[in-house]
Amino acid sequence: MATKSKPVRIFADDDSALDVLAQLRRQSRAQVIHEALAEYLVNHRKELSRLYSETQQALASGDFERLMRASASARDAEVDAIMATIPS
Repeated sequence: MATKSKPVRIFADDDSALDVLAQLRRQSRAQVIHEALAEYLVNHRKELSRLYSETQQALASGDFERLMRASASARDAEVDAIMATIPS
């Protein structure tokens, strides 16, 4: 697979876990991230498809309030997912 070098920022706490996973799987850090992204896309396909469809419809109709709501709900879901990973 062709690669293009781009920096990816990860949380500092995830850096050592990424190193360990890469070593255990005998893969590069980039390969581990690639597989994780592919798995995420498969597992969230319905949600991503719904968001894409809502965005397309809002743009096509010029409904900018609907577009802003779709963006806000995506951000809220992202923040909720991050917050769920933080130990209480």
